[in-house]
Amino acid sequence: MGMLKNRLILTAMMLALPLAGLVFFGLLTEHNFNTLPYYTVDGPMEGQTLDAQRVGDFDLVNHLGEPFSSDELRGKVWLAAFYGTDAPHVAQVTRQLLWPNFRYRDEGDIVVVSFSLSPEHDTPEVLQEYVDRNTRYNGFTGKWQFLTGEAEDIDRVVTEDFMIQRDPEDPNNVATIWLVDTEGFLRGVYHAASEDAIRDAVEDIALLKKERDVAEYAREKLTEALEVHPELPVLGPEGHTIPAFAFTGIDSVEISHRTVEGQVKIVDYFFTHCPTICPIMSSQLARTQSWLKGHDLDDEVMLMSHSVDPIRDTPARLKTYATRLGADTTNWKFLTGDKEDLYDQARFGYYLTALESDTAAGGFFHSDTFVLVDQENRIRGLYDGTSTAEVDSMMLDAASLVVTDRR
Repeated sequence: MGMLKNRLILTAMMLALPLAGLVFFGLLTEHNFNTLPYYTVDGPMEGQTLDAQRVGDFDLVNHLGEPFSSDELRGKVWLAAFYGTDAPHVAQVTRQLLWPNFRYRDEGDIVVVSFSLSPEHDTPEVLQEYVDRNTRYNGFTGKWQFLTGEAEDIDRVVTEDFMIQRDPEDPNNVATIWLVDTEGFLRGVYHAASEDAIRDAVEDIALLKKERDVAEYAREKLTEALEVHPELPVLGPEGHTIPAFAFTGIDSVEISHRTVEGQVKIVDYFFTHCPTICPIMSSQLARTQSWLKGHDLDDEVMLMSHSVDPIRDTPARLKTYATRLGADTTNWKFLTGDKEDLYDQARFGYYLTALESDTAAGGFFHSDTFVLVDQENRIRGLYDGTSTAEVDSMMLDAASLVVTDRR
């Protein structure tokens, strides 16, 4: 087993050498510009954290009488407003929303979403008349979605997802408008009665649009550069694929092979109280996630960090660790579970070492290796997780599996 692993690492390192030249063309650089905060229950925060508020799943009905879920808004920037068409202030809110709606009338991925606070009155027929009247100049149908449904479902979205505390004496008078990014995170908040606030919203939409456009452009240039990227070998014994698994993530949510099906995976083993290499490896993965996000690849590459100390590394402890790293746990999973299952997955799935050790710092010994796994669960690369140069190679190799799709 040791000789096999050494051969795999040597092969991966030799194939990584031609990638050095790509660094000089700026493909591994960060593109920084002014951007918007993320919002938590404690207010705006600079940079994305695990506490960043995100709109959860919902299933409602739109003004056309069609089912409309949160999935429909994935990849779109949108303004969320809350009112009923029979509210005394409906004309004022409508006038405020008309400007951003008209300003981005020809862009199908920028949307206004209104949630009815009067669902008994706001049937799809009533809402369709309202939408048709106010969106006659739009370049795309569906740019203004007005949603209705069960009152308790809408109340949950308003209170839990958008953190709006409604006045019990006047619950339908909500002057808050939220800006939501392409991944569902809250990125701006405005007062519906303020002309200045709506102008700010229009400018903030442009910032989010720039954030998305820069990532899409970076992916486009990366795709062009990787056309000459050498095809990665399939490592390990012939026919080897990663075995099926089911572990536990933060918030005690099951993470299994089905969770990451069809995605590229970057895998490592660590433990949260590790005094040696784990902080270095985790910081390298944090850098990797930031780079993937900056190149519009984060939805297609999953990071998976397995604990070698599942007794201490409970889901709650993993969540604290992920929060400290600033990890986006949508695409970076921290896994715990049965110790023997974790160790067997390391040894027989990824050809990594994971074991208890009286002589190792912290009481556990594990590989310092990142494993790159393709969409078909085959090992395509092994990298020293403490080496910036090798992690740079890993990022480009992962990108090549996505953008060239050479399987």
